[in-house]
Amino acid sequence: MTKMKCGCFGLVNFSSQIPNTQRRSILKTALTIPALTAAPTWAANSDPDTIFINGKISTLDAANKTATALAVKQGKITHIGDEATIRKLAGSNTRVIDFKGKRVVPGFIDAHCHPMETIYMQNDWVDARYPEVPTVKAALERIQAWANKTEAGKWIFVACVSASQNKFEEKRLPNRTELDRVAPNNPVVLANGTHMAVANTMALKILGVTKGVSKLKHGGSALLDQDGEPTGVLTDVQADVPTTPTVEEMRDYYSTGIQKLWNQFGFTSVLAITPSAALPVMHHVAQNAKQPTLRYTVSVWSSSNAHDMPEDLSAFAMPPTANPEFYRFGGIKDWVDGENDCRTGYMYEAYIGHAETDPPGNKGTLVTPQSDIERVVRIAAKENKFSMLHCSGDRAMDMGLTAIESVMKTTKENTLTRIEHFGMFQMQDSQLERAKKLKARGLHISVQPTWLLELVKADFENMPAEVAKTGFQFRKMIDAGLEPAAGTDMTGIYMGNINPFTAMYASVTRQSDRGVFQPEQAVTVTEALSMWTIWAARSIGEANLKGSLEVGKFADMVVLSDDIFAMSPDKIKDLKVATTIVNGEVVYS
Repeated sequence: MTKMKCGCFGLVNFSSQIPNTQRRSILKTALTIPALTAAPTWAANSDPDTIFINGKISTLDAANKTATALAVKQGKITHIGDEATIRKLAGSNTRVIDFKGKRVVPGFIDAHCHPMETIYMQNDWVDARYPEVPTVKAALERIQAWANKTEAGKWIFVACVSASQNKFEEKRLPNRTELDRVAPNNPVVLANGTHMAVANTMALKILGVTKGVSKLKHGGSALLDQDGEPTGVLTDVQADVPTTPTVEEMRDYYSTGIQKLWNQFGFTSVLAITPSAALPVMHHVAQNAKQPTLRYTVSVWSSSNAHDMPEDLSAFAMPPTANPEFYRFGGIKDWVDGENDCRTGYMYEAYIGHAETDPPGNKGTLVTPQSDIERVVRIAAKENKFSMLHCSGDRAMDMGLTAIESVMKTTKENTLTRIEHFGMFQMQDSQLERAKKLKARGLHISVQPTWLLELVKADFENMPAEVAKTGFQFRKMIDAGLEPAAGTDMTGIYMGNINPFTAMYASVTRQSDRGVFQPEQAVTVTEALSMWTIWAARSIGEANLKGSLEVGKFADMVVLSDDIFAMSPDKIKDLKVATTIVNGEVVYS
């Protein structure tokens, strides 16, 4: 079988991973994606294919209107309003689907996720996730059992939740020596979330990490002890560690696995952050598979620091035969820094505690220097695509804002730019004001509300309290007009993060893993829904097609098990998806 390096820690240098002949073929056939338009292709007086009746339909349009019925033709909404009016539109061949009085909302949009990596990690990694695995001892036992049945020399990858150094009973991570002991014949990489890992001696040797070597080829770093020897701790090695799903596996992920998982939680669209080496597989699926049940807007990354991001993005475009309503190349991504949960978010102030695994200075890791951050934003703006800047620490946030401001000074037209994880772990008022000014020029922000339930406690253990208490300020963001777009950031590390209802519950109630956190930052139910629908659509430049239920937009809807507007806020976490509808067709029930 052909192997391709990619995944959560996979090498994804587009130019080096694809053979020259294949690259020439892709470059020859790739076209700029056609402009998507909401203009209906159906005749105004033709019978609808389907009418949906007897619903409590929340449109989430500009006026936040409600309706009881709508009509669909060729996958788009033709009429929406009261049931008596909509029923009159039905012809002899029109299907009638009864919502049975249920609450109906626009299809959910995951505005930041890594779907291919999610399926791969779920299927093929050792599970050492807290709380099912509560101790370092238990994690090592699982790794040893896996190694005992694994061919010598084959890579072993281990998944631990973010901030495992705070959560394991021993208050630390497994170390290099322990990994050597339980898996002496295999290279092992244990992921502490997705921005820090611990490798055993065999893995370090394969990666070329030896005495005095602290920088890896594609943006990652290796921590050294006082004698210059590698400790085994690696940071931001997404592009340096060679995970190896097969091409056949990746085709299956895109054809069925991803869609099945996301559809059952009400998702009808995803912003799929995709390694460039996996893109040819997605191109193949887009051309040859049947119509999907999920709409993919793709953001491509090359390496952690985007140093090898090409100036010409045409090779990333979807093939001309792909359906642009389901497959679109939208933007490119760069990691400015690491992540605060593993203490690699780039900070002004030093982290507290657990310094044994910190990069030098205890202030996190700068992955991409300022000039290269600006280069990524300029490339995207020039190519009419959006840029995504991962900014976790407060110092990284300022660098991302500065890069966008710099490009905006030399760009006449507004251009869609994004900062990922904006203000999740901390946010200064000055950063909020800078973002507010940039909103008029096209800045959007991405947030991950579920992290309230997983990482607030770790934030207060990792950062000074006066810094940690400024995180997750969704009320401030909304009041500033920033319209935060919610994403799961699914990578496979936390499988529970796929559930948008737990995120909405946390946003509305402000429940966290540290108790009620900053209750004055609570959002309304309508705002919580908007984060996963219309604001998410705007953050990827597709609000003319999705995110609200309006005439001319896609008939993408979610039928809820209960009425989210009538229930107690603390019950929102228990909501389920009754039905997911894409293009007017039921794809999950």
